[in-house]
Amino acid sequence: MRRTRWAAACATALAAALAGGSLPAAADQAPAFADPALSPGAGGGTRTVTLLTGDVVTYSGSGNAVQISSIVPGSGREGMGFTRFRVDGHEYAVPIDAVGQISQGRVDQRLFDVTELVASGYSDSSTDTLRVLVDGATPSAGSPDAPKGARVAAAFRTTGTTALTVPKKSAGTVWKQLGTASRARTEGIGKVWLDGRVRATLDTSVPQIGADKAHRAGITGKGTKVAVLDTGYDRDHPDLKDAVTSSQNFTEDGDVQDLQGHGTHVSSIIAGSGAASAGRYAGVAPGAELIEGKVLGNDGYGYDSWILAGMQWAVDQDARIVNMSLGSNLASDGTDPLSAAVDKLSAEHGTLFVIAAGNSGDRTISGPGAADAALTVGSVTKAGEMSAFSSRGPREGRPAVKPEISAPGSAIVAARAAGTLDDAAVTEQYASLSGTSMASPHVAGAAALLAQRHPDWSGARLKSALVGSAAPVAGASVADTGAGLTDVPAALAAKVVAEPATLAAHTTYPNASATAQSHEVTWTNTTDKPVKLRLSAGPGRAIRLGAETVTVPARSSAVTDVSLEPSRVEAGTTYSGAVTATWPGGGRATVPVSVEADPETYPLTLTGPAPREGAERTSTGAVLQNETTGASQLIGLDGAKPRTVTLPRGSYRILGHTWEYDTVGNTVVGTAAIHFARRVTVGRDTSVTLDTEGAEPVRIGVDDGSARVSLQSATGIVSHIGSGTDAQDTGLVAPSSAGQYRVEAVPTTGGTLDGLSFFGGLSWQQREVDAHEPGSSADALKLLLSQYSIYSWLGTATGEVVDIGTGADTDPAAMDLKGKIVLWTPATSQTAFNNALYQKLSDAGTAAVVYVGYGLSVYKPTPVLRLDTASVPALRARLAEGPLTLTLDGVNSSADAYFLHHSVDGRVPAGADWFDRRSELAKVTTVQRTHGYPSDPKGMYAWTTWHGLSLFQQSTRYRPPSEQTLYYTPDVAWTTATFHYQYDVADRVYPLGTLVSAPTVYRAGGAYRDDWMSAPFNPALGKQAGPAQITRDGDKLEVALPMFSDAAGHRAETAPVADTGSTVLADDSGKVLARNDAPGRATFDLPRKDNWYRLTVDATRMSPDPVTWMLGARVTSEWRFRSGHEKSAAAARLLDLDYRLPLTGENAADAGKPLDYTVGLTAQGSQRALPIASLKVWYATDGTDWKQAKAARGADGRWKVTVPSAGTTKVDLRTTVTDTTGASLTETLIDAYNSGCADIWC
Repeated sequence: MRRTRWAAACATALAAALAGGSLPAAADQAPAFADPALSPGAGGGTRTVTLLTGDVVTYSGSGNAVQISSIVPGSGREGMGFTRFRVDGHEYAVPIDAVGQISQGRVDQRLFDVTELVASGYSDSSTDTLRVLVDGATPSAGSPDAPKGARVAAAFRTTGTTALTVPKKSAGTVWKQLGTASRARTEGIGKVWLDGRVRATLDTSVPQIGADKAHRAGITGKGTKVAVLDTGYDRDHPDLKDAVTSSQNFTEDGDVQDLQGHGTHVSSIIAGSGAASAGRYAGVAPGAELIEGKVLGNDGYGYDSWILAGMQWAVDQDARIVNMSLGSNLASDGTDPLSAAVDKLSAEHGTLFVIAAGNSGDRTISGPGAADAALTVGSVTKAGEMSAFSSRGPREGRPAVKPEISAPGSAIVAARAAGTLDDAAVTEQYASLSGTSMASPHVAGAAALLAQRHPDWSGARLKSALVGSAAPVAGASVADTGAGLTDVPAALAAKVVAEPATLAAHTTYPNASATAQSHEVTWTNTTDKPVKLRLSAGPGRAIRLGAETVTVPARSSAVTDVSLEPSRVEAGTTYSGAVTATWPGGGRATVPVSVEADPETYPLTLTGPAPREGAERTSTGAVLQNETTGASQLIGLDGAKPRTVTLPRGSYRILGHTWEYDTVGNTVVGTAAIHFARRVTVGRDTSVTLDTEGAEPVRIGVDDGSARVSLQSATGIVSHIGSGTDAQDTGLVAPSSAGQYRVEAVPTTGGTLDGLSFFGGLSWQQREVDAHEPGSSADALKLLLSQYSIYSWLGTATGEVVDIGTGADTDPAAMDLKGKIVLWTPATSQTAFNNALYQKLSDAGTAAVVYVGYGLSVYKPTPVLRLDTASVPALRARLAEGPLTLTLDGVNSSADAYFLHHSVDGRVPAGADWFDRRSELAKVTTVQRTHGYPSDPKGMYAWTTWHGLSLFQQSTRYRPPSEQTLYYTPDVAWTTATFHYQYDVADRVYPLGTLVSAPTVYRAGGAYRDDWMSAPFNPALGKQAGPAQITRDGDKLEVALPMFSDAAGHRAETAPVADTGSTVLADDSGKVLARNDAPGRATFDLPRKDNWYRLTVDATRMSPDPVTWMLGARVTSEWRFRSGHEKSAAAARLLDLDYRLPLTGENAADAGKPLDYTVGLTAQGSQRALPIASLKVWYATDGTDWKQAKAARGADGRWKVTVPSAGTTKVDLRTTVTDTTGASLTETLIDAYNSGCADIWC
């Protein structure tokens, strides 16, 4: 087995995956940089999101760059195992007890899609609640009641769906009720869905669909009520103020006023009067009555539950037509909650829902546009060609023509809400936008015109008339634009309407023997005379007609048979055609047809392994990856139950792991994770049993007898197929907390799997606490200090152990607990209750609390020592024998630690024994200073990445100020991070002020030094900060500045909960060109010509107090720099100050002596810093009364600065520097460092 050398392979990926970083400061020997690609550093930092199960996932990055770092089980779930996997750019974290529920369709997989949760606004810094939708167990069951711990937000009678709000502190309690299949069925609960977020997806466009001809004929939509479900509307806009008769707000914004602009624009396309443009920009149906439902917030997003409420309101208001220019980013088969609601409301009320197809390309029709009854609208340009952005069909999963129709959606001018759409403004009152969001209201307006002409028609009849009269779009298939471009005059003049509006079929492979699928088409004559129709079908022979002519009686209907012939469609293609009826006088009615034939596919049946002796149950997570395309999908297997999937012919990798686990009450305890990887060829019906035969242990160790397994670690399999932009990565990771379960591996047989890697990562830390019986030296319990304990503990406590169980009925004041050691195994995940009980236990004089769980916020000096679930039975068995007295010794609050990583390429081995000798590891002396309350808890985190996939985070604890020796596996690119824990008013803990290193490769046996949290805190642009932070790409300036980096250059991640400020670009005269009200984050457009510019960034981190940010409260940097057009992304040449202050661990100087320090310049990326031409420094203690300090050039090019003694206070610094080109920087640092020891610390 060889150790993979990661440096070259991971260089670019590491930078992209974890938002940049910084490298150790001056070291005993220099580490190697894993050189990152040149790109602006992505924002992100380390953040958390709580799952419905109560488990907490730590992640970094945003969008499709989200990377899971760690998973902490919820309270009472300490033994839980997890599968972390990556499919199609989305990161998932699925606990064992959810795999079966997902695979059986009872729980929405999106509830564990961390990428989607973050995108939907569910990160813990964004909200303290989760939203879910719960279906009734049967269609007749009605809406289920709220489980204990949740609140009913809304109940939708039509669909039998209940919207629940779940406080995250109660998530684990709610999951026990929703996530247990038998209990859910008993309580009338069907599928549990994520309450996901949807988003908002005219002078020449109105004549383009012929609406102007209808207006001249007196058809304006008068008497037709159209509901617009969008971002609200501008109540004062001249084009809308007389059109809207009713409105309702379903969002959390204050009212229906449109502060985003989308809803106003859409509404005016439907029924705007054009009053502000003398009629030029009038809508399609200016006589229609509008009712406005605000279901999207001012950010353009809305939750499914808001949309459902708006839909119900619209039909209750008797709207004949409902426009919904919105959708999600996930393709749907039409069974999602929004699509299901469209179908049910359409059937019950006869309403026509007109819905935008979306703007995402092939096979991306999402809910609610995926509904059968929806009239889904694609976009065409003003030239009559299909818009490149328009989403196309066919619908995923179930056959349907989607979109059914198209309309103009490119560069549409319509009403502009006040104060919005600055970048799209045409005039003060109008803006130009593109998207299917603009196409949909054209069709809604056309439907209103048709409804005025035919007030008795149902929504289904209106849909058929519009689709049947549409004009084909040249070069576009039915899957592209449906029937074609909306033709209002043709719809109004149509004598015959065909229903259904479309026909679709699907066949599995082999389709050559597929039987014909019969359909009926009803032709309805809307005139007082019989109409003879001539029927035709084509192209090709995939459609067979039952008759070539039919006469439809006056005001009546006739039915003809249509057979769709899948056997005549080539496998792996989608046929586009139509049934067309023509009649004398040039009229026609068209029924678009789509027939989808699967490619050559075969069933693959997977059977998971049965539990081995000693295990109760198994759960298997497997990723199937196509070895040609790299495309992958997750398969969940519950025990040994088989599951069949259909796959295209080809070779596949099956990557997975099987969990063996036991259930203890309502808690799942993982006992083993067994990894495997194998190849299977699919070319016929195939069955594979994923057995555990041959599994051998995977062990990772180090030659330090005093070390024990620390917090997070992981083993897993990752697979990379393809290259460049076509590369596809996937993998599964089994995280472990403090070595809670066995890890085993089944050897791969049948050859090497290129691009695959099996890895194991584990962190060890020297012991912090010894627990032993008096007179014995044996460490009995292997306790760990609580992760979130504010106080370090180096004392000794001896006391009798008292077991209070769950603590639910415990009244510490009524018990004799003084000097006792309390064993506590809480059954609730309610943090507030647990924190309150801890406070009472401490007040009762307990010597220590041995706590089974995570996340306890500790404010009292009573030590909290964490015990893993697996150790509890043995301890309770000992207590059952009689009284037990233990002595607890606090040994070390910042113990030395080991970050270990090993891998095998091309296969999964038959187990592994990876044992490291300390002398062969890289030794990094790590100095940790403090900028906040002394001895507050922190963690050092380290991880490696592989082809852009961040492998699982390892961690260890420390309490600054301290010096800790960290040992790393050599020849691997490591990223290291640390942060400060912040407690909020709800006693939740979240990271603040994350500092991240650049990917760093250490040499075996090498000795290094790294300084963290060293003052002053300022922007870091040097190579230690990772990729370039300010880049010029073409004529765009991308700014992504880490404003609170430490003096060693470790990159500071943005903390949205704490950071405020602005980023302003000006020309050399000071004239402001652009600004963004966020510190260090902006994208600016620049002239092509080379010019001097000024960039000013002002950043403030939340007001300092004992447990937050006590130094570096505010940073203001003002750069003068030169920039011109760049063919590709290049680092802009901005100056960067490199401070080296000789401070104590508390970032303090001697209050009674002057402070002598040096300062120099560094540069971005591969740039070289130029010599300093001039430098001046001022200091203050109040941010206003600045005095100049001495500054002189040193022999080494750095400048020596002397700041006089300032007494006991905090000192501010202001530095102005100019280089030999005339570029300059003025940097003001408020609370730059401590002079003397602050009262809070002394």
